[in-house]
Amino acid sequence: MKAQVTIASPKVCLPAIRMLLHGWEEGATAYTRYHLSDPKSTVGVRSVALTSYPTGQARRTFAAVEKSLKDCQSVVYKSMLGNSVHAKLSPENPLEPGDESLRVNMAFSWKGIENHTAYGLVRIGNVLAWFNFNDTFGSTLPKQEKAALMPVLPEILVAQQVNKVKAALEVLPTS
Repeated sequence: MKAQVTIASPKVCLPAIRMLLHGWEEGATAYTRYHLSDPKSTVGVRSVALTSYPTGQARRTFAAVEKSLKDCQSVVYKSMLGNSVHAKLSPENPLEPGDESLRVNMAFSWKGIENHTAYGLVRIGNVLAWFNFNDTFGSTLPKQEKAALMPVLPEILVAQQVNKVKAALEVLPTS
């Protein structure tokens, strides 16, 4: 699959921002995306993308994103609407499941609306599972109310998806 052009600066942020915004990177051989549901929470958007790569490419892609995040605390990128977005990236503790994992929060404000997205990236063999949970709210809300609305990736939902991928990989023939 050929990646669409992403414009971002500084350039060191490109691997991270491409993965965070799109859920996959160039070289992927298959891609599927769907929404996750949580009966306890109807706020925000939760989705997952599963992307398959040729042998070794998922590991290299994960390493490039991880390195990019270490060197990139903030980024300016061109959004799908054509405007420039200045976002802050905050790496968090890795997610538990998978061969390798990372977690990062991205935040930006636009026209008085704060946008917060919690991302997770988990490598399971030659598959990358990209998780996203987004929420927006007015920037004039008190800090306490904002804190209650901050998106969090529920470990249980991530673990369930990772287990499904592992089970599917076990029944696939190896070539």
